[in-house]
This record gives sequence, C-alpha cells and structure tokens, in this order.
Amino acid sequence: MSQTAAYEIELLDAHPHLEHGPSFDGVKNPHSQAPDAFAETEQYFSGGSLNSSVNASTSVHATINNTAQAEGSGFRIGKVYIEDKVFYLAGSCMGVFAVGLNDTATGANLPSIQDHYHLPYEVVSLVFLAGFGGYLISCMINSVLQNAIGTRNVLVMAGILYGGGSLLISFAPPFPVVMVGLCLMGFGGGFYEACLTSVISHFENSRFMNILYAFFGLGALVSPFVVGALAKAGIAWRLYYWFPFSLAALVTICHFMLFKRYVMPSDHEETSEHKSVRAKFKKVMHIPTTWVGIILIILSFAIADTLSNWLTSYLIDVKGSGPDVSRYQLSMFWAGNTLLLVATGGAIGLLWAVNSTVSNWIGIAVAGFFLGPNTPGILSIISTRVPPSLKGIAVSITIGLGLVGATLGPLLFGITIGKVKPGLHILPPVIMVLASLSALFFWAIPPRRKVE
Repeated sequence: MSQTAAYEIELLDAHPHLEHGPSFDGVKNPHSQAPDAFAETEQYFSGGSLNSSVNASTSVHATINNTAQAEGSGFRIGKVYIEDKVFYLAGSCMGVFAVGLNDTATGANLPSIQDHYHLPYEVVSLVFLAGFGGYLISCMINSVLQNAIGTRNVLVMAGILYGGGSLLISFAPPFPVVMVGLCLMGFGGGFYEACLTSVISHFENSRFMNILYAFFGLGALVSPFVVGALAKAGIAWRLYYWFPFSLAALVTICHFMLFKRYVMPSDHEETSEHKSVRAKFKKVMHIPTTWVGIILIILSFAIADTLSNWLTSYLIDVKGSGPDVSRYQLSMFWAGNTLLLVATGGAIGLLWAVNSTVSNWIGIAVAGFFLGPNTPGILSIISTRVPPSLKGIAVSITIGLGLVGATLGPLLFGITIGKVKPGLHILPPVIMVLASLSALFFWAIPPRRKVE
C-alpha cells in the first residue's frame, strides 16, 4: 500500500502541471520516458501492484493527451474551437488574392497604357520587366527575412510595398515612374506569394495549396472585370489602382492580427550544418526535384503570363472584340483556372482555328481550366519532397526563378510580335509549344520519397 502511494507521488512529480494550471507543454517527454521509469522501479513492486500502477498511469496519460489536444493552439468562440491553422489559411488566401489581382491587371490595362503613353509593343512590354525585378528580388530574400524578422513583419512590409506602388500608379505619372510603381508592386507581390506559399507548404495536406491558388485565380478573375467595367464606363485606367491600394491596406491590417503568434516550423533533426542560409541553399540545390520543379514552374509561369498578359490585345486586334468584352473574356481564362493541366492544346487550338464570339469564350475558359492545377501542383510536389526546414527556401527559390518565365515569356513575345509579320496571330501556337514542353518535363519528376 505504501509502495503504491510512493509511486503516485513520483507520478505527480513527473507531471507537476496537473496541479499548477492548464499548461500542457512538454507532456510527450515524460510520457515517452515512462517505460524506462517502470523498468528502473520494477524491483520495488509486486506483479499486481505494477500492473495496476501502469493502468493508472496510462489512464492519466490518456487524459493529459486528450486535454492537451483539445486545448491546442487556437481560438474558442463559445463551443466552437478554431485552430490557428484556419486563420493562417485565411490570411494566406487574402494575400495571394491581391497577387492574382495584380497578375492580370497589367495585361488587362496594357492597351490603355499603350494608348495613353503612345508606346509601341517593344516599349510597352517593359512593364513586365519592371514587375519582374521587384518580384524576383523579394522571392530570393524572402526566406532570409522570414527567419530574421518573422513572417508577420514580412507580410506587413509586403502590404506597404504593394499598396505604395498601387498609389503611385493611380496618379498616371510619366511612364518611367509607372515602371517604379510596378516594381514596388512586384516587391510586395513577391513577398506575399513566397512567404504565404511557404506557410501553406508546412500544412500536411496538399489540398490547402490548391485552395491557396484558387484564391490567386479568383483575384486574377476579378481584375479584368473591374478594368473592363471602367473601360466601358469611360473611366481613366489609372483609377483602377485605387482598388488594389485599398485592398492592400485591409490585408495588411488582417495579417498584422492573424499572424501575431505564427512561428515557422523547423526540422527537429536539423543540424548546425543546415542553420545558415548558404548551407540551406546548397542543400536545396542538390535535390533533383528542385531543378525539375524550377523548369516546370518557369514553363508554367511563361504559359499563364504570356497568355493572360497578351490575350486582351490579341482579342482586340486579331479577333475584333470590344475593349470591355475583351477584358471580360480574359476573366474567363481565370474562371477556368480557378475551377486542372491535362491538355491545353485542344482549347488553344480551338481559339486559334475558329473565329467566333462563342468559340472565344469557350476556348479561353477551357484553357484556364486545364492550366488551373499546374502551379499549386508543382509547388506541392516540391514541398512534399524536401525536409520541413528547407521548405521555405525551396519554395522561395522555385517561385523566384519561375519569374524568369513569367517575365521573359511576355517580354520576348512582345518583342517578337513587333518584328515578325504575323504579329499577334502567333500567340496560340506559341502557347501550344510551351504546354507541350511542360507536359514532357512532368515525366522527369523523381518518385516521392517519404521525408522523416
């Protein structure tokens, strides 16, 4: 009897939080050491006493674990318990919505910018280079800043840059200043996408990445509708940029509150070798999946951005669509995108071969539908094949280098159509070639290896 009492006192010492409050941090360590404790003290117990004590201890551990699980990190409203993960997903969706908004706004406004500043195709194509500069730099330094100043501060900085660039463009300054504004928006958008994709990549279920990029597609869907409505009403194109400015202010406030407690997960087996940014970079670049993912993301971005940024001009100059209708048809591309890359060729072929209003609507929507899962699918492939401690930098590098395709695709296409005789007529076959290359590289993805 006294032996059982002595064991119960030792059990209370092993779990002092049972009498000192609701904190359950570190419950797993004593639990994992319990079998050793039983082995060491077995000589002091008879068989029956030991079994009953083990049963009692197991019951206590079960109660502790259940309570700890129920009281995990989150927020309770009455009887409804909301995990922090839900807030992080909501905040991430807000940010990439803003990124998607800007992704199609430049292309949708391209004819208006070209007319306002009286620029040829070769010069107006430089707007894509401006956004690329900021986007690439921010993606490359995102992982460093996330570790240095924290995810919340990076997101607040992204909102300030994104909103500042929008505000600058809204006054229709000289074209070089517009380039500066687009560069600032690129900085903000790059931080948003790389940082928030890194957050979602640590979620165990890859469907969250699809949800995230569905909101990217939703933002890209909304933007041409807004630009088209402004064009139809005869409102100056520059006034559109008050919309992303207001959105950036709202998103920044939300991120400041939602990511207050966010801490980037790390690999528990991380060694000192992996702690420096240079070591992480070398480690990531030695993973074959990273290189395949970079090529795929370059092609993916090149396809989506070349098509979406030049589609409005193509529909106006080649298909004869109206200024407002062409923007609405661009939205159909992102509507399809938001709702699978299996075969883009058929849809683009329809758009190329048949010239009717109905075929334009259907072809663009189907192309977007098949391109939809491309980017989130590639990022999910990469994030599931690298250790947790390397996910952030792997995603940042992939997105950053993917911007090579996002920029060079529309830029080189703009230069080409200014020099070749068919002009904008070559858009569909160019997209078909890029889609075919992308499909071939998917076969080079290494098989998945479980990361412990």
